Amino acid sequence: MQHRREHGRHILARDLSARDVRAEGRLVGGCLDTMAMLPGTPYGDVTGFADRHAPEGLLVYLEVSDAPAAAVSRMLHHLRYAGWFDRADGVLVGRTPAPATGGFTQVDALHHALGDLPLPVVFDVDVGHVPPQMTLVNGALATVELTGSGRGTLVQQLV
Repeated sequence: MQHRREHGRHILARDLSARDVRAEGRLVGGCLDTMAMLPGTPYGDVTGFADRHAPEGLLVYLEVSDAPAAAVSRMLHHLRYAGWFDRADGVLVGRTPAPATGGFTQVDALHHALGDLPLPVVFDVDVGHVPPQMTLVNGALATVELTGSGRGTLVQQLV
């Protein structure tokens, strides 16, 4: 099925709870395979970034290159215990070609690690290692809106 996007703004995605979503904040994130190594370093202080640069809110975005689902669950728990989602207003997770671990899927990993967070966790977003690979800019102010049907927009402002 082909989906039309205008300048990378229109997205197809899903929220773990299948509800309508609207979230706004400064973007911070990247490839989970790399981001999971940052807590405890000067580059992994997401709470400090939020305090200094994100009074509007924080959207953490992640995508998986090729890590199997069990490893993804562990990496997400690691980020969670390091406080990466404590100040977040939403989590965006890119579509991935990464494999399941037995019957434990990538979506199962999200539910296991992030499913009880009191904020939207939007997955299958058009970012990451699977086309169309919309580029997200760390530090950009972004608004994501998503309907329960999976149609939405993600707008970034460089302000």
